[in-house]
Amino acid sequence: MAGRSDVNNLRTIVETTLVPHTAFEDATQRLEQCFAYASGASEPICIALVGESRTGKSRVLEECFSRHPRIRNANGLNTPILRVKTPSKPTVKSLAELMLRALGDPKAHTGSENTKTARLLTLMVESGVMMVMIDEFQHFYDKGSHKVMHHVADWLKILVDDARVALVVAGLPTCRAVIEQNEQLAGRFLSPVYMPRFNWQDIDQREEFIAILGAFQESIGQCFDLPRFTGDEMAFRFYCGTGGLIGYLSKFLRQAVWNAIDANSKSIDLSSLLRAHSQSIWAQDGPTGLPSPFDRRFSTEVTDDLLARINKIGVPADEVRIPRNRAARQTGELGVQAVLTAR
Repeated sequence: MAGRSDVNNLRTIVETTLVPHTAFEDATQRLEQCFAYASGASEPICIALVGESRTGKSRVLEECFSRHPRIRNANGLNTPILRVKTPSKPTVKSLAELMLRALGDPKAHTGSENTKTARLLTLMVESGVMMVMIDEFQHFYDKGSHKVMHHVADWLKILVDDARVALVVAGLPTCRAVIEQNEQLAGRFLSPVYMPRFNWQDIDQREEFIAILGAFQESIGQCFDLPRFTGDEMAFRFYCGTGGLIGYLSKFLRQAVWNAIDANSKSIDLSSLLRAHSQSIWAQDGPTGLPSPFDRRFSTEVTDDLLARINKIGVPADEVRIPRNRAARQTGELGVQAVLTAR
């Protein structure tokens, strides 16, 4: 039986397989450039990393962050990059607290907005922070009220101005509204970096997607017998199962590996992929009226209709708005009817 360390390595084989592709490498290079030129810049360098969910934005941040690790020296802990994730409903105090915690402040939860900000600026200087990374930046935009958290955005702009550091924000396309609706903030930002989903109809992107499958086959194939991921038919099945989203591909393959480990199996075949796909991809994310792409009944004929449906994988459903009229609130029956007829 394999040792504990061997099993742990198998469990993380998908996560530890780094498969750089053009969008990933371009985004990483842009962030590295911002970091390199942050010191001595006449004004803070700001850039946005934008893309749909599961396109690899956080992986880009992680790659850049890992290249500039914290280092303890005679002056204390040096933190070149301060990285945090935006809370769901950010305020200045909550965001400042997260940043203070990331810098190791034991009293991060204490103090007023102004006190926390002053302490944060001091710690950023003492810790040698050169770049601030803010993930999930779309939370600065309230989808319910369609309002931007202008106060928090203004505070962030002033913070990076005063600290003289680079700023990287990453989020869904709605995060652009935060920048576009703040004239001073928009003036600081370079052209955004987009992380798109792969497009099967684009030959270069298709070949790159297949190359990524090949990289996963090489790493996973060291431990398991696999079908040929890069064959035309199988590659298209993978594309249809993930919508060309690299995050979905990783999540799906990870599930397949976990299942094989639990079954003490050295093989992952089409039926294994079918089961893993049904377990790992939220049912509503897939196109309706079709069998799983890993079902033998699935037709691998490429059609415009099929591709259009596949491109909707991972796209959030439109929110149903419930009319706020008194009658709709009076009875549950009418309330349900209002939901069913809402446009």
